[in-house]
Amino acid sequence: MQGNLLRNCLFCLFLVCCCSCSNDGRLLSKFINRMNAREVNAASKYIYPADHARLYFFNEEVLKKTPNLLLTVIEKKDFILLDGQEGVIAKIKCDNISPFFLNYMQNLNMLDKDNCISDTIFVKKTGDGDKITFSWAKIKGENLYLASIAEEKDDIKYNVSSLNIHSGKSESSSIVSKLTKNKKIVIDEYSEDPNWVQCFTIDNNCHIVQGFIKKNPALQENSLFFSLGIFGGLSMLITVIILVIIAFPLVYVRSIVEIFSGMPVIGIVLSIGLILGLIFTAYQLLENILFELFIINLPY
Repeated sequence: MQGNLLRNCLFCLFLVCCCSCSNDGRLLSKFINRMNAREVNAASKYIYPADHARLYFFNEEVLKKTPNLLLTVIEKKDFILLDGQEGVIAKIKCDNISPFFLNYMQNLNMLDKDNCISDTIFVKKTGDGDKITFSWAKIKGENLYLASIAEEKDDIKYNVSSLNIHSGKSESSSIVSKLTKNKKIVIDEYSEDPNWVQCFTIDNNCHIVQGFIKKNPALQENSLFFSLGIFGGLSMLITVIILVIIAFPLVYVRSIVEIFSGMPVIGIVLSIGLILGLIFTAYQLLENILFELFIINLPY
C-alpha cells in the first residue's frame, strides 16, 4: 500500500516537471491573471527584475485608482524575434477603466479608440528563468530604488516634512513636484553628480514627472519593490515536494489527534493549531501548483 502511494507521488512529480514549462504566451497570461486578481506581488515574479520599479509605479499610481480594471488578452503572437530579442506581440482589452487609467495610457500613446493596448513584450533570460518586460511606465534606468522621507535613520531623528523635486540639478531650477512624508517616489541611484539624483513621480493628471531631487540625510532608499511571501518564490518541483511532505501528516491526522487528546486542554489546542496550520500550508502550495500548471487562480 505504502509502496503504491510512493510510486504515485513520484509519478505526479514527474508529470509536474514535464508540464511546468512556460512559453512566452503563458508567462503573459499568468501575469495578466495575477494582475486582474490584484495579486501584484505574485505578478511581479514573472517580470524582469529591472522592471519592478515600473510595475510598482503603475500599481501605486494607476491601478489602485482603477479598482475594477479588467485586462483580457484578445490577440497574441508568441515567439516573435525583433532585433534579435524574443518576445510576444499582444493586444489587451481594457474594461472598466477610470479617468486616471485613460489619461495615463493615452499620455503614453498606448491606448487605442477601442480601449485596447497593443504592446510588444520582450522575454529576458535570468538566473530564475525567463521573465517578461514591463513597459507601462516610461521610467529609464536599471538602478532604480524607492525613496521616502525617514523620520529616523541610523538612530538620528529628522524633522523634514517635504523635499522639492526640481526640473534640473540646481535649486534655482523650477520646482516640478514635492516628495512629502508617507509618499514614495522612484529614483535612479546611478548618478555622476554627488548631490543630485534623478527621480520619477506623477501629477494629478497622470502625467509622469521626471525631475531631480537633492540628496539629503533624511532621504531613505529601499531596493525591495515586492515581497513574494514564504511560498511565492519556490520552484515548481520544490513546491510539489513540500506539498507531498505536508500531505502525509494530513493522511495520518487522526492518529496525531489521538496522541494529543491524551493531554489536557493544551493537547486540544495543539491539535487544532496543527490541523489548521497544515491545511493553510497545503492550500497555499496547491494554489501555486494549480496556477503554474493550469492558470487557476484560487482566492487567498
